[in-house]
Amino acid sequence: MKSQTATPIPRWLPQLRDILFFAVFLAALALGPRMLNMDGDLPRHLLTGRFIAETRSIPTVEPFAYPYEGRAYVSHEWLTDLLFYWIQNSFGLAGLVLLSAALLASTFTVIYSHASQRADARLPVLLLTLFGAAVTSLNWVARPHLISMFLLALWLVWTDKLARGEKFPAWIFIATMILWSNLHGEFIAGMLVSLAYTLGWTMEFLFNRLNTDPQTGRRLWIVFLAAGIASLLNPATYHPYVTLIGFVNNDYLMSRMSEANPPDFSQPGFTILLGLIAVSILLLALNPKRLSAGQAFLLTGFTAMSLMAARNVHLYGVVAPFALAETLHSLSRLAGIRSVEATLKQIEGQARSARWMIVTVIVFSVLVLGTRVRNIYAFDSTFFPTQAVAWLEENPQQGRMFNDLNWGGYIAWKLWPEQKVFADSMADVSGEMTRAYETAITLAPGWETIFTTYDIQWVILPRDSALVRGLQTAGWELIYDNETTEIVRAPVP
Repeated sequence: MKSQTATPIPRWLPQLRDILFFAVFLAALALGPRMLNMDGDLPRHLLTGRFIAETRSIPTVEPFAYPYEGRAYVSHEWLTDLLFYWIQNSFGLAGLVLLSAALLASTFTVIYSHASQRADARLPVLLLTLFGAAVTSLNWVARPHLISMFLLALWLVWTDKLARGEKFPAWIFIATMILWSNLHGEFIAGMLVSLAYTLGWTMEFLFNRLNTDPQTGRRLWIVFLAAGIASLLNPATYHPYVTLIGFVNNDYLMSRMSEANPPDFSQPGFTILLGLIAVSILLLALNPKRLSAGQAFLLTGFTAMSLMAARNVHLYGVVAPFALAETLHSLSRLAGIRSVEATLKQIEGQARSARWMIVTVIVFSVLVLGTRVRNIYAFDSTFFPTQAVAWLEENPQQGRMFNDLNWGGYIAWKLWPEQKVFADSMADVSGEMTRAYETAITLAPGWETIFTTYDIQWVILPRDSALVRGLQTAGWELIYDNETTEIVRAPVP
């Protein structure tokens, strides 16, 4: 009787990680128009990149909002701003969407690739990783934090390897942190990952010294301290830490920013976050093998961060699948999954190659950039005052403006340096400008003083604004009007 041999699986077949990359990449492209028009930050980033490229210097004082002229400006993401500007200048907004899609797909491919090997479970880890990706979709916006998500995924893998006693070059952490601290302020998330694993090892050493490797702890502490020093090698040095602490402790600004508030689970968008938190509790309760102390600190810390502020949800969506992966090991042994896992293991065991991911990026880049598809990736006239600003470019107004806060970045991007804005979604770090803006926009007592103090000569706001009606009553002239925007100008003395 002849023995049966397993049918060889072609090496060219895509692996699960390739399918995951394709799925996330395609989802990001589909959401691309929304990713460009969820807030007013992107135009401000593009303008900052333009400023750096043209002046060959990094701004140290507020360059675009005139109420803060001369005040210190901390550039947390100057390198990303420059990168974004170059891509937009070369390939248009479609190029930024393609970059965003590649970053998001790479982030979760890195998480899945490491976590599935560590847990020896592929299909369950894939589903959990997709769950995490869906949670982060709440924060899928074309902004620098997408780079932080990718670097966070790499940092998690590297730190986990170090915590398991694997030798990993410290210089990679140092070089990455130097780069990260110049790309985006969320490099602090990497420091928190290192802190979680380092404290976890310290705790295990104190309570279970005989089974804890001192060399592992030494490496973790060295990396944590060295990365902390490396994080200061940016134009802002220690100021990103100071800014973060000052911002978090500013109750007024925190209350005015929806993303700085805790998630509102009564809103449908946050249901998926609640679902992942519930699943994590279930997996931890059913798992007979506890997490390491480092993993426990990691999961607890980032869960707490996501519950404190909605702006941290994207970090939790990356960390949670990674930390929970080993709780899924027993699922791969269930009768219904065992045979599937055996086949997947054989496929995943083949020589690894990035060919399918590279093909995905190239094919969709050609399809998007080389066809009319690129035209769908634009600033939406229902969110930004595109037509009104085009009119202003042909009919420039003299004097200082007052503008809608969410439009500030776009208006500055189009009209600077001839015009500086009153407010945008990034300039205010103290709350002073936002208070003045709110006072004026709501016609609160003292609003006329703001117009006198700043010598405001014209206003661009959404249609039917209370402030526009109030100014018209005071004799201001309506000089532009369309279905979304109104521009009024002070009467000539």
